[in-house]
Order: sequence, then structure tokens, then C-alpha cells
Amino acid sequence: MSFPKAGALVTDNDAEINLYKHAHLLIEKAVSKGVRVYAKTKINGKILKENQTQLFTEAGHTIHAQTVIFATGYGAQEEVKDKNAVIHRSYMPYQQIK
Repeated sequence: MSFPKAGALVTDNDAEINLYKHAHLLIEKAVSKGVRVYAKTKINGKILKENQTQLFTEAGHTIHAQTVIFATGYGAQEEVKDKNAVIHRSYMPYQQIK
């Protein structure tokens, strides 16, 4: 091998993609399926219940949702101090949006 990395994986048929463009295309597809996206929204409070979440924005609005996805990036893993937050992975496995 041309690199000295212990435990490195070498696989065939991998793909390189533009992650920024890919993420935005996934968001566009989700929006076309009815998902509401609140980009660049600062949240300054939340109430978490079993089947309902309320988020309070810095601008004074309230967002009600059953499911919330915080796209905070890889670096947030070490910053999460919310006892209700669980980080399962630093990546998202591919799932086709139908």
C-alpha cells in the first residue's frame, strides 16, 4: 500500500461526491415530500415530550414537531451536553428517500 495507516480500509468501487451539493439535494428532496426546513434558525429553548417537541427561536417563534433533526456537523459531537441528546454516529448511512 502507498500509505502507512494501521487499520485503514481499502475498498473497490467507492465514489467521490460533492458533500455540500449532495446534502442540499437531499434537503430539496425532503422538502418536496413535505418536510419543513428551518435553516440558520437559532434555538434558545425547547420542551421535549414523548410525541411532541416544541422549539423556541431567537426571533420569538415556536416550532412544533414530532421529529427534529439537528444538522450541526461533525464537530458538535463533543459539544452536546443535552441529557436528552444521543449521538449514534458521526455519519449517516445511505437511505433512499421515496
